[in-house]
Amino acid sequence: MLRAWMGWGCALLLAALGWLCVSGADDAAAQTGVAAPAAAPSLRGTQADGQARVEASGALRVDAELRRLFDYQLATLGERDLPAVRKAVQQALQSQLGAAALGQALALFDRYVAYRRALSETKLAAGNAAEGLQRMRALRLQFLSASEVAGLFGDEDVYDDFTVQRLRIAADAGLSAEQKAARLKALEAALPAELRAARQEPVKHLALAEAEAALRKKGGGEQELYALRAGIVGQAAADRLSQLDREQAQWQARIDGYRREAQRLRAAPGLDAAQRQQALTALRVQRFNAQEQLRLDAFLPPQ
Repeated sequence: MLRAWMGWGCALLLAALGWLCVSGADDAAAQTGVAAPAAAPSLRGTQADGQARVEASGALRVDAELRRLFDYQLATLGERDLPAVRKAVQQALQSQLGAAALGQALALFDRYVAYRRALSETKLAAGNAAEGLQRMRALRLQFLSASEVAGLFGDEDVYDDFTVQRLRIAADAGLSAEQKAARLKALEAALPAELRAARQEPVKHLALAEAEAALRKKGGGEQELYALRAGIVGQAAADRLSQLDREQAQWQARIDGYRREAQRLRAAPGLDAAQRQQALTALRVQRFNAQEQLRLDAFLPPQ
C-alpha cells in the first residue's frame, strides 16, 4: 500500500534524528556477529514494515519496500545501539533472501546508514527547498549508486519535485489566480496515478460530502446517491455508507418515537414532578440500553 510522502523537509528531519549519537565504533561492531537482540520496546505490538525481494535473476530488488524494512528497525536507534539494529535487520532479511541477496542487502544497509549519518551532519539550504533537495541528492550518490537511489527514493523524489514546483507556482507574482490554478491542476494531473490517489485520499470525504449536499439539494434519489458515492469512494465504501444511512434512519425513528412519548408524559395530568421524572427515566431505560443512552444524550438533554 502506497504511503503518502511527507516531502523533503520532513524527510530531512526524520533522517537527522538519532544519528549524531552513533559513533564510529558502532560501525566496526556492526560488522561482527552479535547475540540476537531483544525486541525494542517501541516495536512491541507493531507489525513489521517493509519486505525484501529478489529479481528474476536472483539479485536483490532495491525498492521502497526494502527501505521501509531498514527504517522500521532504524527507528529504534536510542533504544538499541547500531549493532543490535543491524542484527535485527539481518534476522528480518534472512527469512526472505538467499545468501547472495542477503549479502547485497546488508552491504546496502551499511551504506544507507552511512548516508543517513552524513545527511544529519550536512548543513542544507534552510528555507530553500530546491537547493536543499539538490544537495541531499548529491550526497546520496556519495554512498549509493544511481540505480539504488532510484529504487530506494524514486516515489519520494517525484513527490518532492512536485512540492517544489507547487511552491514555485504559488510564489510566482507574474501569474494570475486563474493561471496558478490551471498550472497546479496540470501539475497534479502529471503525477503518477498512485501518488495522485494518495494525495486525494485524505480529502475524499470532504469532496463526497459536498457532492452529496449538492445532489440532495437538487432532489436526487437513493440510486443517484449510491452511484455518486461509488464513483468517488468505490462500490464497497458506497455499500457501507448505504448501510450506515439505514442504521441512522432507524436510530432517528427511535429518537422521534421517544421524543413523542416523552412529550406525552410531560403533559400527562395527575403526575407530580417526581413522578413525571420517574416515568421519563423509565421510558429511557425501556427504549434504550446503557450504551444507547450515552448516545442519546448527544441528541436530547437528559431527562
